[in-house]
Amino acid sequence: MGKAPFSTSEEHGLGLISSRDLLIYSVGISTGGIAEIRMAQLNPNRKIIATTIDTKGADFAKQRIIEAGLNDRIEVKIEDISQPLLYRESYFDFIYARLVLHYLPKQKLENTLRELHRILKPDKKLFVVVRSIDCPDAKKEGTIFNPETCLTTCKGQDYEYSRYFHTEKSISNALAKAGFANLSVNSFDEQLFIDFERTMLLPHPDNVIEVTAMK
Repeated sequence: MGKAPFSTSEEHGLGLISSRDLLIYSVGISTGGIAEIRMAQLNPNRKIIATTIDTKGADFAKQRIIEAGLNDRIEVKIEDISQPLLYRESYFDFIYARLVLHYLPKQKLENTLRELHRILKPDKKLFVVVRSIDCPDAKKEGTIFNPETCLTTCKGQDYEYSRYFHTEKSISNALAKAGFANLSVNSFDEQLFIDFERTMLLPHPDNVIEVTAMK
């Protein structure tokens, strides 16, 4: 497998993982399992559980993981994180949630963060990246905002999707409500990929919010 295309927020998240973080929960497996493969390669004693609700994405990631010879240390699971999680309290050493929590409406996000807080060990870190209200799609004419769910529906000629575009305050408050202490919050532009293979970039940078929090 060749060198993975660069991702600023992915680099930041991987840089937070310490040598003592041996059991990692990756919420919404990264494109092609690239981040999870790198997590495993950095420490031969590390195990990663990576989840998604996308069976096609899971199958693609599993193949990449097998090719990397890491299928014994990276488990890919079909799992809906908005539902109660089947892990005991204080189970994981690190939780990685890059570009996944913005799919959830407000109430489901709050429920999910409470579960993530429950399964994370005390004094351990959660890394979160969500898209912000400064993303170009969030500002397009014709978007529809639902104040109850906080989801914004974006429409184009050949697409329609809904996301919870965050502010630094909205994601920080949601984390605090779940019991997390925020260590850092940062917003910046990042060029995101469209496909699992990371061969196609979006035509414009998106603005993302990156939060490091601790239980």
